[in-house]
Amino acid sequence: MLLHLAWFVPLLLLIVFLSSPRFRGDIAETRVRRLLSAGLQRNRYTVFNRLLLPTGGGTIEVDHVVVSKLGIFVIESHYARGWVSGSAAQDRWKQKSLLGVSRFDNPVHRNRLQVEALQRCSGFPAATFHALVVMVGQRGFKTRPPPNVLTATELLPWIRKQSRQLLSPEQADQAARMIHAAHLETAQGWFRKPVNQLRLALLLVLLAGSWLTFRDDLAQWAKGLQQRQERSSHPEQFHDDGRRKTQQEIWEDSLACAYSKDTDRCSCYEPSGDRADLTPARCRALAERGSVLKQ
Repeated sequence: MLLHLAWFVPLLLLIVFLSSPRFRGDIAETRVRRLLSAGLQRNRYTVFNRLLLPTGGGTIEVDHVVVSKLGIFVIESHYARGWVSGSAAQDRWKQKSLLGVSRFDNPVHRNRLQVEALQRCSGFPAATFHALVVMVGQRGFKTRPPPNVLTATELLPWIRKQSRQLLSPEQADQAARMIHAAHLETAQGWFRKPVNQLRLALLLVLLAGSWLTFRDDLAQWAKGLQQRQERSSHPEQFHDDGRRKTQQEIWEDSLACAYSKDTDRCSCYEPSGDRADLTPARCRALAERGSVLKQ
């Protein structure tokens, strides 16, 4: 019983990880990154994802930045469940779902800090920036959403409808170079990131727990699959009910036996033509069986 419940612990850990804010943030970032990559022309827009910029003696992470002649779009992606309510001035917003009511930090405030960091590192005025918050996963706003707070489906149409040129081609190229230069490389490979280490550890624990719990069932399933394949390719080696025949039974099946009621004589011969050494009773039994020659 305890062994069969071993899978529950890694599954519970995996559920906790999938519901963590970091994982939900990754979902939102991935959705927006794919939208920008597939929906914006590369010769008109330069896209940056997950930038790490210096600010006030520390650093700040910017989810997405799009540079073009239409300005610099600074995008904060955020995942939320259920219905969301909140204003641009509130410190925390509220989300209401089947799991209850919870609160999270206002993403508009974080987006404002991101814009300020980009202004300092690029030197361009505030009028050239577009601050955007993209909400992913929520059902909608209970009240009117703050300005420039969009859903994922509204993001690309909002960017494309901007028609006023705020930067010259040279300025747009300069802004892209300066933003790239300001990005702080973390010098971390995939495995060195703590979140990826946690993902790998959870996956290994889940696989180990699944193996300990279901290894006997898997072995039985593999054995049954192998037997079905053998029955399909060598049906003569199995009984009708699926039991494997013994070597004696396979040998007897290969014999050609004939019994004469007139003389009460019986003979069995192997495929090579040699006469098989069997008792008269066994010879008659094989001769009377429908699978052998009967005189």
